[in-house]
Amino acid sequence: MFESDFRSDTFTLPDAGMRGAIAKAEVGNAGFGEDPSVNRLEATMAEFFGRDAAVFMPSATMAGQAAIRAWCRPGDTVIIDTFGHSYFFETGAMASLSGVQAQLVPGRRGVMTAGQIEAVIKHPENEYARTGLIIIENPSNWGGGTLYSADGAAAIFALGASHGVPVHVDGARIWNLLAAEPELSPAASFAEGGSLSVCFSKGLGAPMGAALIGDADFIFEARRAQRQFGGVMRQVGFMAEAALYAFENNRGRLPEDHANAAWLAAAIDEIPGLSVDLPAVQTNMVWVEVAAGAERAAALIAALAEHGIGAFSLGERLRFVTSRLVGSADCRRAASSLQALMRA
Repeated sequence: MFESDFRSDTFTLPDAGMRGAIAKAEVGNAGFGEDPSVNRLEATMAEFFGRDAAVFMPSATMAGQAAIRAWCRPGDTVIIDTFGHSYFFETGAMASLSGVQAQLVPGRRGVMTAGQIEAVIKHPENEYARTGLIIIENPSNWGGGTLYSADGAAAIFALGASHGVPVHVDGARIWNLLAAEPELSPAASFAEGGSLSVCFSKGLGAPMGAALIGDADFIFEARRAQRQFGGVMRQVGFMAEAALYAFENNRGRLPEDHANAAWLAAAIDEIPGLSVDLPAVQTNMVWVEVAAGAERAAALIAALAEHGIGAFSLGERLRFVTSRLVGSADCRRAASSLQALMRA
């Protein structure tokens, strides 16, 4: 355990209020549609995002893979950023579970453009694999919490509609998008006729769970995929209540995480030998370039750990993620520790 844990917002823990909600949960057999808490969560998500239906899933990974299974046929291609989570971080799941292949697009900081996507859409002529789905990740994990602009996302949604290709939004951190862009309607965060997956176990702090949201016919197919993947749950209302509590009580504090990330990024960028792409710090992630390379980056992470500060290194980059686990004092501590280490 670290005194200041910047490794990921997935390390957030239930607070006393959430534990109380879990203890009081009404439960039933969710596999038969009889868990009141699960039903309430699904109805809440559908209403909040302005769609017909939603389904509670064990994880955002399963939710995203169920969306791929529901939309695609074996042999289809899925257009996705080169480092999109459903492709890059899920052990080849889209190929092994759904028999589809990725059409990779090199987005800028994880963000693709409609023009890039249009250039690789394929229709079902004999020699081509059909484009079955477009996936955008908003915010982008690998991009560093970067966001699609409202116009950029809308252009992709319109492009998909014009080609008859559905668009799925991997919104594992959608709550950070909505906090960063409060003028954006939740219903406009994904395409009409498309789908959205959201996660409750990152910045919101629930122990587990995700939801997949869309039109009724799509959710019917997604429930079939959930069962195929072994994701149907039984008396899981305890976790649904945790997710509801997180949704109702923890969204409002996300701008604090964003402010802490912005401060930390600016402070680190002033340290010789370290640099941050400041315009890319749009939500709660800070990626730091270490000029001396990957070996030095790994050594910095080890040294920070000795100071009680947790972070990750990937190659020559360090990653810091702000969440309920860290406050402004933790950010000051991390920045001052890095400054001292770089002087050593």
